[in-house]
Amino acid sequence: MNTSLNDPAYKAIAEFLNALNAMDKRTLESRFGVTEPILDEICESLDDYFGRKPDISLAPIEVAFSGKRGARPYIDLFEMDDGQSWGAECVLWVDGKAAEPILHVELRGASDNLELKYKYIGS
Repeated sequence: MNTSLNDPAYKAIAEFLNALNAMDKRTLESRFGVTEPILDEICESLDDYFGRKPDISLAPIEVAFSGKRGARPYIDLFEMDDGQSWGAECVLWVDGKAAEPILHVELRGASDNLELKYKYIGS
């Protein structure tokens, strides 16, 4: 894994989560391609886990790529088969600690301008 992508990937994912926490529909759609039905699906998924839509975040940057929940880092960043994009599986944090749900996204583009595409939230 190319660790030079860690900081830009973290920044892109954090921006996505900030827009989601703010329910910034304009940014979610224009920057991340998340339409109203997808946003509804995300909120429903979080409600299934927590009984509400909490503010979600990533592990602190200091431990995000090296700390572990089980056998995996809190953010597992890996190159996809096409060599042009990276997948990221991110343990979501709520109230300052790791929670069960994992955010799955795809990142594409140059490290100074990564595009994030939401995939799903699962366990």
